[in-house]
Amino acid sequence: MIAAYADTGFIASLYLEETTSPVAEQIFSDHGEPLLLSPLVVLELRNAMNFALGRGRITSGQRDTAWRQFEANLSAGTYLVRQIEPVEWYEVARSLSDRHTARESARTLDLLHVAAALCLGAREFFTLDRRQGAVARAEGMTVRPG
Repeated sequence: MIAAYADTGFIASLYLEETTSPVAEQIFSDHGEPLLLSPLVVLELRNAMNFALGRGRITSGQRDTAWRQFEANLSAGTYLVRQIEPVEWYEVARSLSDRHTARESARTLDLLHVAAALCLGAREFFTLDRRQGAVARAEGMTVRPG
């Protein structure tokens, strides 16, 4: 059973040179099992790559190479993209908002990622984002890095 969900920031750190890349790479290599992704992660990853291109951080060739690497890893089973019923996904996110946003200052996308992990039955949540990590931890998931 796949038990770990990764958010976009974590996955992006594996394909774009970020200050968080060494941490993400170490956690990823130590995990050794496929990571669950939502369709939101795939969209946000592509957008992060295009954003980096637009900011002049990478070239279009580097973006295309990074995207091909991601797609190759997806095809190899490194990641498993799972669909989520939108009504359930948004209802879980709304419930998370009621329980955690006032305390954690969670943004909508933070809630959607944690809700996706919950809907997919993840027990671990891979994130480099403090707010997402706090919400996931409050929902009983193990957050990496801790």
